[in-house]
Order: sequence, then C-alpha cells, then structure tokens
Amino acid sequence: MPERVEGFGLYNVSVSPVFRPASLDALRDALAVCAANGSRPVFRGAGRSYGDASTNPAGPVVEMTGLNAIAGFDETSGVVRAGAGLMLGDLWKFAIPRGFWPPIVTGTMHVTLGGAVAMNVHGKNGWKKGTIGDHVESVSILRGGGRVEEIARGTPAFDDVIGNWRRPDPIVEVALKLKKVATGYLDVEAFVAPNLAATLAGLDGAKDDWDYLVGWMDCWSSGKSLGRTVLHVANEHAPKEGEPRGWSVEEQVADIHMGPLPAPVLRLGLKLTAGGPQMRLVNLAKYAASAVHGRQRYRQSLVAYSFLLDYLPGWNEAYRPGGFIQYQLFVPKGAAESAFAKALRLQHESGVVSSLAVIKRHRADKFPRGYALDGFSLAMDFAVTRRRASRLIALCRAFDALLLECGGRAYKAKDCVGSVERLSRARGGAA
Repeated sequence: MPERVEGFGLYNVSVSPVFRPASLDALRDALAVCAANGSRPVFRGAGRSYGDASTNPAGPVVEMTGLNAIAGFDETSGVVRAGAGLMLGDLWKFAIPRGFWPPIVTGTMHVTLGGAVAMNVHGKNGWKKGTIGDHVESVSILRGGGRVEEIARGTPAFDDVIGNWRRPDPIVEVALKLKKVATGYLDVEAFVAPNLAATLAGLDGAKDDWDYLVGWMDCWSSGKSLGRTVLHVANEHAPKEGEPRGWSVEEQVADIHMGPLPAPVLRLGLKLTAGGPQMRLVNLAKYAASAVHGRQRYRQSLVAYSFLLDYLPGWNEAYRPGGFIQYQLFVPKGAAESAFAKALRLQHESGVVSSLAVIKRHRADKFPRGYALDGFSLAMDFAVTRRRASRLIALCRAFDALLLECGGRAYKAKDCVGSVERLSRARGGAA
C-alpha cells in the first residue's frame, strides 16, 4: 500500500509504494518487482535530504536502512566495510571505543553511509578533509541482473558513483577509511565577527590552523552589521595525563548540554518562533551573549560539537504544517563577499528572512559532480507558510540567478526547489 514519504524539510512529499529490504536477496526481489511493472525506484536512506531527493511521485521508494551490517574492520588501516544502510550514528558508536572517528560527518548522525556517498556529503572540516568521497576506498553496487560489483577508488567508474544520487544501480556496501583520534574531544574556540567581511576573513584566516570551521550567521542584521556571525573553530584535543580519553559512547553523550529547559519545552519554543519575527530576537540574543563573553575556549566531545540538534528529537516538526526550505549557496572565494551580501539583502527586500543560517569554508570538490568550490557556503533555513510561500519561491529563483552570475553551485542534499537541475541545465552539464 502506498505511504506518505517526506523529505526532512517536510515541504516535499510523495505518496509511493515503499520497499524495505533487509538483505541483498530482498533488495534483488524488490528491484525485480519494479522491473516487472516498468517502474523506476528512488533509493532512500534515512530520509535526511531536506528536499525531494528521497521522494518519488512517479513510482516506488526503496528504503535501504535494512542493509546496515558492519562486514569488517581493519584496525591497522582504519578501513571499515559496512552496508549502505548503516547510520553514521551507529558508525561512530562502533568507531569511538576503538579510537577512531568517521572522517566526515554531517550535522546529523541520522544519515546512512550509502546516502552520504550518493550525495558526497561534507562536514565542518570541509577545508581540511574535503568531502566523504575523499575517504572512500571502494563502493559495491548492485548491477542489473543482481550481480554485486565492487569498484575501487582511482577509477572513472568510482568517480561516477561519488555524488551520483540518481544512479539506477544502488550502493549496497562502502569501504570507508576512518580517522584515528587520540581522544574523543575537541578544543573549541568561539568568537564573534561583527560583519560579513570579518566573518569571511575569520574563516579564511583560521582554515590552516584549525580542523573544523563553522559559523552561525544572523541574517536579520543589516547596515554595518550585515552578516555578523558567531564563529566556532576546533582542533582535536591532545591527551593529558589523568584526563578521560572520551572513547566511550557514554562519555560522548554525557557531554551534550541542551540548556536548562527540557526537550519538549525547547521544541514548543521552536514551534512558536520558527520562521516568525521572534527569530530576530533569538539571533540577536545568541550573538550578544557570545560578544559579551569574548573569545571563549572550552573542551567539547566530538558528538556534542557535531550533532547537537540530534539531541532535540523531531526539531523539524516545529515547522509543520508547511515545512521549511533550506537553500545552500556554494560560492567561489573571490565572489563570496558580494554574493552573500546580495543574498542577505534580497531576503530583507523580500520580507522573507532566514531563521537559521550556517556558513562554512570549503576546498574544491574534485569529483565530476562536485558542488563544493574553493570558497564558502551559506545555508539558510526558511519556514514555508501560506502567507510567504510565493515570496519564498521567488527568493529562491533570485538565489539561482545569483549563483549563475558568480559561478556558484547548489547542493542536492539541501535543495528543495529544483535549483540543482535548473542550474545544471543552464550550464549545459550533468546534475
């Protein structure tokens, strides 16, 4: 029976037959059914793409989370072999007691390994470590006819798989090289940048000395404060005698601090403020608190730094009934200040301002379907409401034009409104 299938932003929805294979044989059977009735399936991991990438209005959806076994791990090389449906959360819980950590993690641990490779995801260490494809040793895909083929890195076939979320042959296993860590902690520094120029200079100036770089931008600010940001940079924490290593799941989770309010109250607060003018005060308060405290230094677990919002379950539900759109602009370094300034002003002019915006520094993605550039990205969340929907879509079209003008890129894991396809056609390339 068809089911309601949603993107994480809750804006894109399809009603589709859903297959949930728990083994390779079950996957083969599901694909045989699709072939017999002439339908082309969409392969879905945990459904954490914000837009329509894991929905399918035209046919079935095959959810791959059942193929989640860890097939092997070499502690010498750090290479783990695992099913495409393994969650990053389960991967780090396997890795950290052994003194390892995934080389790239997204802002949520509820992403499958196969989905991460299909989107070629990045993290907060994009300048130093690139995308996840840079750390994959091989991928195994299920060819037509049911044959599993392993493809090693360094070949054109491998490059064709990385970031190719439209492939008709699903990824079924990934060999990923994990990162050896001396502890499970990071040394973090938090500081403010009073405007866009200072934000970009702060990230660029920190990129060679810090492993992780990310900023929370206040999109409501204007004038001389346009683009002001709270920046967080981090390096691996060096072990000290008598200090805990943080190599247990319990130590990692114990370092999560959501504040004094319980999760239900936080979710209610988010629902009452998401997308509304109250978010101006939320962003102002966050910036002001950081500015008052000055440059802060503290130790934080890898999990707390990487996945804080995962410990507020169902936070995206606060955006119902309309859901939300995230638009992430990837812009070359030389064009970043003018492009982001224009993007911020376009929001103010349209009366549709992002409730949450994140800025990062990236190196160029070398894969054929690469989206990351030697430059910066700005990801902006927008609540979808009946009153502002048409203005929001018009704003996204203006962002499309801005990216074309400055040689930028969009990212399918975040795209909700067709920007990737539209920009690709305009450039005459493959999405």
